[in-house]
Amino acid sequence: MSAPGQVERDEPLYRFDERQRMIPHDPERLAVRVAQAHPDDFASYRQTGIELMLLGRYDEALDHLDRALELVDTERRRITVWINLGDVYRYRGDAGTAETLYRRAVEHARVAAPEVLSFAVQHLGKALAERNHLAEARELLAEAMRLRVAEGDPEEIEATRTALDTLGELPIPLPPTVAALFGEVPSWSDEHEGMSGGVVRVDGAYWLKRGPKAVAEYRRLTWLRERGIAVPEVTAFEDDVLVLADVGAPSLSAGSGGAHAASIGAVLGALLRRLHSIPVGECPFDGRLDVVLARARRNVVEGLVDADDFDDDNAGSTPAEILERLLAQRPEREDLVVAHGDFTPPNVLANGVLLDVGGLGVSDRYRDLALAVRDLRADFGEAEVTAFFAAYGLAEPDESRLTYYRLLDELF
Repeated sequence: MSAPGQVERDEPLYRFDERQRMIPHDPERLAVRVAQAHPDDFASYRQTGIELMLLGRYDEALDHLDRALELVDTERRRITVWINLGDVYRYRGDAGTAETLYRRAVEHARVAAPEVLSFAVQHLGKALAERNHLAEARELLAEAMRLRVAEGDPEEIEATRTALDTLGELPIPLPPTVAALFGEVPSWSDEHEGMSGGVVRVDGAYWLKRGPKAVAEYRRLTWLRERGIAVPEVTAFEDDVLVLADVGAPSLSAGSGGAHAASIGAVLGALLRRLHSIPVGECPFDGRLDVVLARARRNVVEGLVDADDFDDDNAGSTPAEILERLLAQRPEREDLVVAHGDFTPPNVLANGVLLDVGGLGVSDRYRDLALAVRDLRADFGEAEVTAFFAAYGLAEPDESRLTYYRLLDELF
């Protein structure tokens, strides 16, 4: 039986680098083969997806693996595609999503497909080792070794032995600029207001983000600063690591609009009006429905949507049902502005600084309006919603569009 990452070929497609990641033997030849591929079933979609991953073409790899996932006919196949998807996310730098997929693969393999459990456990172990969670990584890799010794495949046993031997070398080091900034013994903390994922506080003075979302945020921070929008100071950025200076102010979700603000709703409305006044033609980032619905579909197919977190009026619906409603009720036109993408009180500080701008792009203004209204109404009452619309300058909001974009957010 071949491993979930192995494609049957006359010659090996890949070798492992020093971080135990697959890299192609002959990228040029592999690129030609991928260009000639015409996948039409589970095996060929999965195979081409893996090859695209080896070439570093991660979005295309996800597209093909998602299609393979839709065509699975056994639990074993489903688990192997989850592992492949986890590899794509891990290689592109999205460690959190990779871990989610690997853990799901392990959980299901224990019950429904023990023949692939060793692969699932080993992939999760290596992913955790990269993130410096060495104790759990060691336990998982030791389990993988026991399973593989019982299975008796010498190549797989050696692969696990190598992973165990290099365990202490797998944590991904910080880039030199960031490492020099933090010094030899930085203090790390995952506890902070809001507890948003993917951000770590360092030495009580910095915020660190890593991966493709950090790169996207850095580009948007730079672009917004050039247009006079108050955003956190970038202290360091190298490779895919972003370090922001702590602004030293609470968010509006803490219940204060600042000494000179009439209300939280008024602060939010005024800031959003200013953001939405930036000319759309100047914005290089795309958040239109074609783009966002494609991402929503990917989240649904890959099982990345938490239905338990749906709003009360959508409780009991499945992610697939939400997606179906979104496609059926899609507005005929979009009222395009430069939108934040997650415009809520936690993402605006009391001094007017705008946070978490990684989803900013050209989009319908109601994508921002819907989330702001939802949170203001739930946390601060109807009077703040009224103040928000007054400051924004919208006398008669379109309730159907507010409902649609609130529904869209359920899939993110």
